[in-house]
Amino acid sequence: MRGSPDSALKFVRFAPFIVCLVFLAIARDVSFDQARKLLVSAKKVEDIFEKVSDVQLELLPECAISFITDMAIDTEGRYLIADGWQSRGVYIFSREGKFIRELNRRGQGPGEYQTPVSIAVGANGDVWVADISGNRISVYDKEWKFKHAILGQTRILYFLHLNSKDEIYMYRSQANPMKPDTSDTIFRYDRDGRKISSFAPFPEEALKVKFWTGNDGMDIDKDDFIYEMNPLFYRIRKFAPDGSQVASFARTTKLFRIVTKEGVPPLIVNGPFCLERGFIIAQVNKHLEIYDTGGHFVVGEIPFSPRIIESRENCVYAEAADDDTNQEGNPRILAYRLIH
Repeated sequence: MRGSPDSALKFVRFAPFIVCLVFLAIARDVSFDQARKLLVSAKKVEDIFEKVSDVQLELLPECAISFITDMAIDTEGRYLIADGWQSRGVYIFSREGKFIRELNRRGQGPGEYQTPVSIAVGANGDVWVADISGNRISVYDKEWKFKHAILGQTRILYFLHLNSKDEIYMYRSQANPMKPDTSDTIFRYDRDGRKISSFAPFPEEALKVKFWTGNDGMDIDKDDFIYEMNPLFYRIRKFAPDGSQVASFARTTKLFRIVTKEGVPPLIVNGPFCLERGFIIAQVNKHLEIYDTGGHFVVGEIPFSPRIIESRENCVYAEAADDDTNQEGNPRILAYRLIH
């Protein structure tokens, strides 16, 4: 009965809990607004991030890396490095950069791989590797022991992404580089390797670009929203987990232009990368462009030459620029943590 003594007593009993939840929600919003205001005035990367580590990956004959196609950080903070195109291996390094072991070996047997282009760490710490030539995703436990493989019932794509439920999404920047079209670039698969759906069509604006790139172009935030940016076109699209488009955002900037002349390398954009704090990062022509998850521009044209290859929580991990690393050794991995 409305207004009864019992209901009043229940309200009094739970009122502190309700007030606490409301306070936390308000505090989070205020804190985010404050962080956003501080970022807006940023002029250099040090106004946004603090460098928290600079790690030289050890070079040994069994772990020579030619090009990092993907990277993940496991639950112990170790570096999982995939070089799927050239050395075709997955290498595990300690926090300090010491080589620990290769995840497995090249081959077609259980747990082996041929072109391990992409790698991800699941919600429970399992390590997932996408093997393009083998048309399968191999899953290993925290101790790197092979558990099982998911065989693609249709062709799997290049880059593997998992949401908080370990639902499988894969990305390709282009369907057919010889005959570009507006085919979808993101596919969703079930645990049996069957395609459930696809979305994020290749941007029409980039159809005339005479170039193909196999770079990644998507990320998933902590709320399982998906962000996509084709490497050939500066625009970020936001999708719900079911693939329905929520937003599309970008801005006109001198940093990016479409290059259609044959023989002239186009500008390749890098990202997007999601931070738990609620920001999305695009790397455009060696500069950072930052948005919030609603698609509102925050700050841009921040010089940053290291190539970002991973984001985790509120950190980004980048490969040191060519002019700032040892050309005779393995790459250096730089970690930057959001200040605000």
